[in-house]
Amino acid sequence: MEGEGKTIQISPEGKLEVSGAAAAAAPAAEKEAPRVVRTFEADLASVMKEKKGSVVTIALAEHRKRETALETRATAPKRNFLFLFLSLLAISGGLAFVGYVYFARDKGAATEEIAKQSGLIAAETFLEVPTGGMSQAKLIAAVNAELKNPGLRLDTIEELSFTTTGAGGKERITTERFFSLMGARVPPVLLRSFKEEFMVGVHAFNGSNAFIVLKTDFYENAFLGLLKWEQSMAAELLPFFGVRIDASNRYLLDKKFEDITVKNRDARALLDHNGDVVLLYSIPNRETVVITSAEETMDEVVRRLSASRAK
Repeated sequence: MEGEGKTIQISPEGKLEVSGAAAAAAPAAEKEAPRVVRTFEADLASVMKEKKGSVVTIALAEHRKRETALETRATAPKRNFLFLFLSLLAISGGLAFVGYVYFARDKGAATEEIAKQSGLIAAETFLEVPTGGMSQAKLIAAVNAELKNPGLRLDTIEELSFTTTGAGGKERITTERFFSLMGARVPPVLLRSFKEEFMVGVHAFNGSNAFIVLKTDFYENAFLGLLKWEQSMAAELLPFFGVRIDASNRYLLDKKFEDITVKNRDARALLDHNGDVVLLYSIPNRETVVITSAEETMDEVVRRLSASRAK
């Protein structure tokens, strides 16, 4: 049987024999290498062998990875809470600092404002004198210390602002409280004629001299009250103005005040044996009383009063 280049014959033993191209291909097919069947397990084993790993190593790595992820998720809220707490702490600290600066500045401004508002006349400098726990001796000592202050510039005025701290904060003491601290026995008719506002100052000129400026809304009573007060004014006010009473000048306590003129202004003065002014007062206008110990200071204070009224 012939076809397509191959011949089939029957051998004497009865077997089929193929000759030609097919017969030649058969031995070649028999010589082909056996086919290798690849599986997933084999591939995995090969990879593990190449990377020198093991099933245990891979499992441990996977377990550690899961633990790390859990720890990250667990610590994240803690870090967030800590960050939030520190942020709030920083903000609170900042607000506290701003508040402190603001209120400290506000407090300083308030003290300065008290000094500015208290000035019945213009003054170059201010000195606050707290009166908490202050006695007559301490008040006189505070004023006398400024009379001896070498730092005061010539021909300037320093205002002494006597303050107290009450429920509403810091404020200037009243005229009545001031005379009470001084231990002065001001006649009631005079004390009632004074307003609450007053001013104490030091004038640096030819030595330093203290002065008191008082405001009144009842001129007639103020004038009559001052005349009555002359009887004890020297004993009560001379130490305040830096004049120490001793045997050499005790006679001043019994001397009477006299009428004098200071730059064409009427005044009442206490003179020593030499005719020098030791204490004087004047009413330059119907609303103001000035008490001091030197004519130069009286003139300067009245001049500044006139300048203030002109504004």
